[in-house]
Amino acid sequence: MGRVARLFFVLLCCLCLPLTASAAQKSPFGQKTGEHRLVAGTELIADIVRDLLPEPIEILVLVPAAACPGHHDMRAADMAFFSIADIVLVHGWQRKAPGLAEAAVAAKLGAERMKTVQVYGSFLVPEHQIAASREIARYLAAVPGVDAGAVDDRLEKRVARISALAGEKLALLAQYRGTPVLSAEMQAEFVRWTGMDVKGEYGRAEDLSPATLMQLTDTGKKTGVKVVVDNLQSGAEAGLPLARELGAAHVGFSNFPGYIPEAPDYASLLSLNVQLLLKALERP
Repeated sequence: MGRVARLFFVLLCCLCLPLTASAAQKSPFGQKTGEHRLVAGTELIADIVRDLLPEPIEILVLVPAAACPGHHDMRAADMAFFSIADIVLVHGWQRKAPGLAEAAVAAKLGAERMKTVQVYGSFLVPEHQIAASREIARYLAAVPGVDAGAVDDRLEKRVARISALAGEKLALLAQYRGTPVLSAEMQAEFVRWTGMDVKGEYGRAEDLSPATLMQLTDTGKKTGVKVVVDNLQSGAEAGLPLARELGAAHVGFSNFPGYIPEAPDYASLLSLNVQLLLKALERP
């Protein structure tokens, strides 16, 4: 038995111990006990689940909104909850996360409970967000005890809201379409959706070598870059030296709902990112 599997077994035994009167009202997820228990790979998936399923539900999120997915490992305590979840929804890139496959086997998660959201590209882009919502709705509708009709109704309302919001934000950005920018690679696809012209991309702060910074600076000067966009989860100030050297505005976007208090869900996150971009573009 591997180390992860042993930890999983011990934690599972603890979950099965009789509860005291006070503890009986608490969920092992740390929330109020609900009718359906789910595990979501990130807040992007959890946000969709919350919107599509009526209360009461319980959601355990594997990667917190503030964490960089590339630097976050699953905790053994999280893995123990797999056995009591109605469904586990993860991103494709998470299937290779350390410990996930072993935990799934230990929890006896079959294909009916372990689902991969196979939507490629940034979930910040409305078209991808809608595609992910439709796929997750299909998975949720198949969970025993879930009202499939209610899920479908909530899905169509969500799609309509996202479509209307996307049109509204693109209209606000229309006058700036084609503005040259530099972007963190994890935000580049969304930045292109806004209509900006991404002249160069860069990775995490620790990956920015002097040679890369010089190359990006040269590109920025030649193309007249006006804004440098960072990804908060991979380095809130990674592009700040570039912005200062170029005399460009600097802005940071979150990739996940819930990281910024003012943006607890997808709609508010999209609105906030566009608002921040507009403020940067309007800078004298």
